[in-house]
Amino acid sequence: MYELEVVNPVSPQRGEVSAFPYAPRPSSLKDKVIGLMWNGKAHGDDALKRAGELIKEAEPSVDIRFYSGALPFPDPLRTKAISEIDVAIGCTAD
Repeated sequence: MYELEVVNPVSPQRGEVSAFPYAPRPSSLKDKVIGLMWNGKAHGDDALKRAGELIKEAEPSVDIRFYSGALPFPDPLRTKAISEIDVAIGCTAD
């Protein structure tokens, strides 16, 4: 059994604080489609691809899909991803 803690790396802007509730978590990744959402920041693709490899090793039945966009993610690409995946993993890097 694996446990993953997800945190929001975005700092509050100009003293503004807003909390987003966590998205529902699946009880298992078995047979799920996982979308790796890259915003184009340097080396974020490397981190996401490695995460995808590790997830695939742990649960071979997953289908990993990579989406390359920008920050914020363009609406058409986000809509496409939402229609195709069960779980999303996004990152920023530099």
